[in-house]
Amino acid sequence: MHTTSHIAFLGGGNMATAIITGMIQQGGFAPSQITVVQRNAEQREFLNSRLGVNAVANLAAVTNSPDLWILAVKPQTMKDALRELTPILNAEQIVLSVAAGLTIETLRTWLGGHHKVVRTMPNTPALVGQGVTGIYAPLSIVNENEQVLINQVLGAIGTNVWLKTEQAIDAITAISGSGPAYVFYMMEHLISAARELGFNEHDARQLVQNTFSGAVALAKTSDDDIATLRDKVTSKGGTTAAAIAVFNERGVNQALIDGAKAATARAVAMSVELSK
Repeated sequence: MHTTSHIAFLGGGNMATAIITGMIQQGGFAPSQITVVQRNAEQREFLNSRLGVNAVANLAAVTNSPDLWILAVKPQTMKDALRELTPILNAEQIVLSVAAGLTIETLRTWLGGHHKVVRTMPNTPALVGQGVTGIYAPLSIVNENEQVLINQVLGAIGTNVWLKTEQAIDAITAISGSGPAYVFYMMEHLISAARELGFNEHDARQLVQNTFSGAVALAKTSDDDIATLRDKVTSKGGTTAAAIAVFNERGVNQALIDGAKAATARAVAMSVELSK
């Protein structure tokens, strides 16, 4: 563990709070190693009192030099935030972004040409320590120890996937970044189906939630691929086959693929829009 590392967050909202909580509870970091720049006084109080980190109102109050800056402000406000950060950066500090849609080139430009920029895409299950985070940086700019530090920070909220190209960030945004919403969408409508079949709201929600969590647990522990697992539930001429036939007839299978492709295209477009 990097017991002497200092991690600073620019922004202390939900994702930053999730990462900080994981760092302390699962990652072995001490609260004294973490500083958060957060303008909102109520959130600063929460971070100070509940998590014990040093939450400050502005960059001028950051008294030591962080090894790693984590950019956790909204993409729309990032340019102004980095204008303030740039004068206090030194060349050896890593700058890691969790903001959607901002390319490394854009971030470097806004940081006055700063070299050590890492781009990531976590997802919302990070809030419960079950996230997936895509990470991209040219490995020539982060050495082995720095990669270890990044893995320790982000591994505290789930699983890390290092990507070979920055373009893969757009694809991982469409799959794991947006993916929880696809799951919630399916759960939402299965709950509606359960209600129409006579279950009350509580029982419908419990049935669907436990079915999803159980299916995921089975998929994780089975040697079978997903299609085989589905086939094992789908007896010829049975109830599952009847439902799957309707899904295929209505194009649900292709709609999921097309939706992920649309999300990828939108991620690419956002990168252009936000760079201006």
